Amino acid sequence: MAEDAGIIQPGEEKFTFMLGAFLPAFRSKMQVDGETTGTGDRISLGDDLGVDQSSTGGWLGAEWRFAPRHRIGLTYTRFTLNGDRSAARDLHIDDKVYPVGASLHTQLRLEIIPITYSYSLIKRPDDELALTAGIHWDRLTFKVDGSVTFGPGSGSRETSVTGNIPLPLVGVRYEHNFSERWSAGASLAGFALSFGEETTGFKGNILSGRLQGEYRMTRHLAAGAALDAFKVNTKATKDNWHGGFDYYYWGPQIYLTARY
Repeated sequence: MAEDAGIIQPGEEKFTFMLGAFLPAFRSKMQVDGETTGTGDRISLGDDLGVDQSSTGGWLGAEWRFAPRHRIGLTYTRFTLNGDRSAARDLHIDDKVYPVGASLHTQLRLEIIPITYSYSLIKRPDDELALTAGIHWDRLTFKVDGSVTFGPGSGSRETSVTGNIPLPLVGVRYEHNFSERWSAGASLAGFALSFGEETTGFKGNILSGRLQGEYRMTRHLAAGAALDAFKVNTKATKDNWHGGFDYYYWGPQIYLTARY
């Protein structure tokens, strides 16, 4: 159609900007070791701390195609998960023990920032297949406020830790244009880092996948839907955090894309 001729197709753009929201289902565990009491408990944020693990998150991103086959981009996603629960068992978190019956309020703030370079092995008008490499950067803040109103240990106690978890990420991505206005794509990436813990202060592994479909409404603007999944397992020995953090999430997503 003549009116479609002016639409900027995926692969023709120089700059891409994205804005979206999604509702993932989280499964997460946290461990905070104490300096004097040693290894902390591996705690399920949902089962042990009552954290609501179905929370809407927002994200934004940008990508620069600086040569026909070369792109670099980043996205930023943030979640804040909260929960209240009475402890069903003694919980060892940091150098503190929250006994059975303690009233707990928990907050986990998670920021996810993948930075990715893409090189297109295949680039055709309707198909693009690229290899990707980059850093998946997680920043988390974990807080537990506890109150005990009985026994010799009555009183309040608090745990608060902040950690940065940068993990390498390599993968593949593919996009196909069905028509001037419709396209779909998929990506898969992962990495395992099990060496250099003494130098980097962490080790872990990551696996991510994404399926998406898009409809281009105007020359620059498109709307899309996607299904995202992430799985991350880490162990940290940083100055401000010794312990581990595991999380898995998947969920639907809607987004807007602008190409220029």
